[in-house]
Amino acid sequence: MFKQYCAACHGADARGRGPATPTLNTRVPDLTTLSKRHDGKFPYEYVESVLRFGPGFSAHGSSEMPVWGPIFQYLENYNEAAVRQRIRNLCYYLESLQQK
Repeated sequence: MFKQYCAACHGADARGRGPATPTLNTRVPDLTTLSKRHDGKFPYEYVESVLRFGPGFSAHGSSEMPVWGPIFQYLENYNEAAVRQRIRNLCYYLESLQQK
């Protein structure tokens, strides 16, 4: 799922250097440093919120990031359990990529 939905901007390695980055107005964050930027703990709730509701005004940098919650709802025929599972899977994947 990461490759399909996120890698164009965040890069296959999640370091923020995807092929779409030259077309964006803001720098894409390195997702391998999420834990480092949150006192050594993976910010599961924050990541879940960004995926479901979008980045907000300044938390993620810009509004260029898609809001995946409604997209996943559509793809899953509004099956909330399936949407939560998609977001959970992405969170677990990102947690596995964190720099030590």
